[in-house]
Amino acid sequence: MFNDMPSCCTVEGRKGLKIYFNKANPEFYLQDKFLKNLDDDELKKALKKPFVVIADLSIIVEFRGKTYQFTIPKGYDWNGANVPPFAWVIIGQQKEPRFKLASCVHDFLCEHKSVIGNNRYLSTLIFEALCEYFGRFNAFKRWAMFHSVDNWQKLCGW
Repeated sequence: MFNDMPSCCTVEGRKGLKIYFNKANPEFYLQDKFLKNLDDDELKKALKKPFVVIADLSIIVEFRGKTYQFTIPKGYDWNGANVPPFAWVIIGQQKEPRFKLASCVHDFLCEHKSVIGNNRYLSTLIFEALCEYFGRFNAFKRWAMFHSVDNWQKLCGW
């Protein structure tokens, strides 16, 4: 494994996907940013990316005979799931807590594509698996999210 990293949390997804976290409850290490006592520039940034990782999250992904290892560092911030307002009724809102871990990992992968070999499809499978395991989204919502994310990434060039 990842420098003999103990696997404290394992998630299995479709197509033989396996995701291992070094923390038993990785969601615990994702927090909302505090807005008190921020200057104007800090407040604007915090409102754009209101979530932050408070401890390193080491992750191993196994997919199609390959193993990918990466760490989302303490201090990494992100904006939640980019769900357009018209889809909120079907999927849920951008900052819904059930999206927190899936959106964190997915956003990190979109910003650091090389850690999974520039595999757009794999990033979407990871998002879907984390939405199922941590978000407890039903099959229809996962299907809608998977295809929305997948098609959006195709449209945007990844």
